[in-house]
Amino acid sequence: MRTAFIGLGEAGAIYAAAAAAHGDHVTGFDPAAPTTPEGVERSATLAEAVAAADLVVVLTGAALSERIAADAAPHLGADAVYADFTTASPQVMARVERVVQDAGARFADVAILGPVPTKGARTETIVSGSAARDVEAYLVSLGAEVERIDGPAGEATSRKLLRSVLMKSLAAVVVEAVTAGRAAGCEDWVREQIAGQLSGDVAAKIERYESGSRKHAVRRGHEMESVVEHLGALGVPAEMSEASVRFLGRLAAEEAQEQEQPGRALAERARRSSATAMASGFIHVTSPNR
Repeated sequence: MRTAFIGLGEAGAIYAAAAAAHGDHVTGFDPAAPTTPEGVERSATLAEAVAAADLVVVLTGAALSERIAADAAPHLGADAVYADFTTASPQVMARVERVVQDAGARFADVAILGPVPTKGARTETIVSGSAARDVEAYLVSLGAEVERIDGPAGEATSRKLLRSVLMKSLAAVVVEAVTAGRAAGCEDWVREQIAGQLSGDVAAKIERYESGSRKHAVRRGHEMESVVEHLGALGVPAEMSEASVRFLGRLAAEEAQEQEQPGRALAERARRSSATAMASGFIHVTSPNR
C-alpha cells in the first residue's frame, strides 16, 4: 500500500506514523512542518508525493482543501483514493469530489470525532463519498472505529459540523462559567453545577432545554441580561452569555408571532367568508337610514 499524506502537522504526523507502522510505503508533503515522522519519506512537491499513491490523505487546514485538490488532481492515479480529513464545509467537499472524480480517482470525506493526540489513528471517524468503503476498511485496519454513511461526499463533514454546534459551543460556555466562578471566588461550586448538568437523564434534559427555552424565553432573556451585567462587574468577558441574550430574544419574538398568527388567520377566514356571502347575495346590507 502506497499512502501519501498532505499535511504533517500534529494530526497528519500521527496518522502518517501509524500508516508507516502498519507497513505502508508512506510519502508526505508539508512545506511548513519542522519534522518528518519516522518511516515517512518526505517529498519535495505535492505532485511527487501523490504521483504513485494508492491512497492520498489530506490533513491540512480546511481553507486549503480546494486548492490542494486542484493541485493534486492532475497527478492522481486512475485507481487512487483521495480522502479529505479536513473540516471543510459539505459544499466544499462536494466540489472537491468533482475535481477528484474528473481526474479519474475516487473520493471520501472523513470527519474526525475526537482529539487525535489522545487516541491516535484509532480516533473515531465518519466517512462518506464514493470511496467510503475503501477508507473505512483502511481506517479499521489501523484500529479506528468508523461510521460509514452511504451517501454523497459532504455527509460525513455535515455530521461533524452539526456535532460541533454542541461540542465547541459547550466548551466555550463551560470556560466562560468557570472563569466567572473563579472571578467570583466560587469556582468549585460552579464546577459542581456544570458536572450536575452533564450527568443524569441527559435525554430528558435535552427535551427540557428545547421546550423550556421557548416557553420561558422572555424571563430567561432578562435573566441573561443580568448575567452579562454581573460578568462585566467581575471583569469577565461574556461572549456566550451575550449570545444567549440574542438567542432568547429571537425565540421570544418567534413565540409572540406564533401566538398572534392563529387569531389573525381566524379573522382573515371570517373576512373572506363574509365577502363571499355578500357577493353571492346571501347577506343583505341594510342602510342605516332605513
